Amino acid sequence: MKRFTIYVVLIVLFAALFTYNVPETFAYSTVDGYIININITESRIELEDYRGYVRVLNIAPGAALLIDDTPAALNDFKVGMEVHAQYLGYTLTRLESWSTENPGYIPPGGKVRTGIVKTIDRNQLILQLATGKEETYFTSPATIVLKNGINVPLNTLYEGDRVKLYFDDKDTSIISRINIQGDSVKIKGLYKGILHSQNPMDNTILLKDVEVFQNGTWRELKNILQIQCSSDVPIYYSGQKISPNNLKYYNGKTVYIAAKDFFGKDVTGQMVIKSLYESTFSEKIEEVNWYASAFELKNKRNIDFSEGTIFVKNNRLVDSFALSPGQDAFVVADGRGAKALASVVYIYNQDINNSNIGQYWLYAGRLDMVVENKVVLTDFFILNQNEWESFDDEKELYFDNDTFIFDLENMERITHEEFITGHYAVDEDSSFRRRQGLRSWYAYAYTDGDRIVAIALKKDMDSLLRQRITLGTIETLEDNALVGKTIILRDARDWSSRNEKWMEKGLPVRMRVEKSLLIKDDKMISWDELKPGDDVYCIRDDFECIFLLVK
Repeated sequence: MKRFTIYVVLIVLFAALFTYNVPETFAYSTVDGYIININITESRIELEDYRGYVRVLNIAPGAALLIDDTPAALNDFKVGMEVHAQYLGYTLTRLESWSTENPGYIPPGGKVRTGIVKTIDRNQLILQLATGKEETYFTSPATIVLKNGINVPLNTLYEGDRVKLYFDDKDTSIISRINIQGDSVKIKGLYKGILHSQNPMDNTILLKDVEVFQNGTWRELKNILQIQCSSDVPIYYSGQKISPNNLKYYNGKTVYIAAKDFFGKDVTGQMVIKSLYESTFSEKIEEVNWYASAFELKNKRNIDFSEGTIFVKNNRLVDSFALSPGQDAFVVADGRGAKALASVVYIYNQDINNSNIGQYWLYAGRLDMVVENKVVLTDFFILNQNEWESFDDEKELYFDNDTFIFDLENMERITHEEFITGHYAVDEDSSFRRRQGLRSWYAYAYTDGDRIVAIALKKDMDSLLRQRITLGTIETLEDNALVGKTIILRDARDWSSRNEKWMEKGLPVRMRVEKSLLIKDDKMISWDELKPGDDVYCIRDDFECIFLLVK
């Protein structure tokens, strides 16, 4: 009987251990991100999630493979696609992706056009689109006009303004809302720390346990940081401005500081003192209520803001009027329960152009003709609102003696004459050309309007599907004998077409820039002119950078 009892106890113990391990070992996991490699032969796929972490998974026999909720084969999936995957251990059991959005019904404000206002004639606007084409739209008494986030009369709109028009129906030409772009001043970093002491003699403060906002989160910086803080720095507590003379009474409190660089020293640009409890959100802004000084996030959380809130956009301090629906933001809120006041709003959104003054575009396409001062692209693409938009017609662009022309195959700059006389654009219907094996090359062209600032030439077109739009700040530059010239970005984020938002990276992004168009201040630059701290807008195919613009 005793032996039987021991057996029963052992069986119960083994069963308990087995039951404990099952959830850990056999729990299903999910990942959202991009396909970076597919091995059809070995039924293996490599995925990178939005934070930058990579997983290699074996594809289970009979795994559910769907594109637009329709069963698909593995070879229907392409590198660069955004996916939602479910896996068990290291085996993928379900993979979903999407091709194009439904072109039918759109929600109110769903149709959008962006461009430059060419002509205003009473209720008629002629808008120049990214392609150079002009289209005519109309206002009505119900059209809402916003400038810097404030409702303004329609006569505030000027010819030459860069605007975004919203429509409530895809077939209408009646504008429901007009957004007129505004202005923005650059910060070195966003700091968080414990206020320790002040020195009024040299206008400095001392912070302890300092963190810096990097790669989408707060990261440790140093134990002690001394920072300049003059008597005219705006300082806020619970939305109320306080005197710098009273700052000593807040020692021991957590503070948020937008710091600027002054001759290599950290200088306080604006300070907010935490009063209650911190909450952080990384979400899209759905609505902005200017009368209530509040905005609603996509997760339906309402956040108040005040004149003391630190607003950062394009790494510059801006005021609250920089807020607009549709922006992706990192929000630091101060409060208790459902009541919260924004201490920091860090807006992720950027584009090639910084303001409505800019008319810069990036084209990709096949060279159909190269003649004196003119290039004709066919079956071309234009980068519009961080996404490649295709056109099946022709586009004329113009170049001059100041245009930078680069042959990516031979890795050399070529002259104006070499571009015209070379075999970069050929008549492919000619039997003589076919016998010689000649065919037209492809090009990336960075333009100011229709004038080519710089153009890169290559024999074969890249897969634009594989490419991502990435923003970030150069942390380091490396010239490696094996890899070549590379840069490492901090505070990086990728544009997600599927989510229609910027996805912050949890890891730094490393890119090779050997064959990149490097642009700064309206001209082509060399590797030596890049420096740590540069904010950049990039197009990359995983590790290979295609285009880099210093902002």
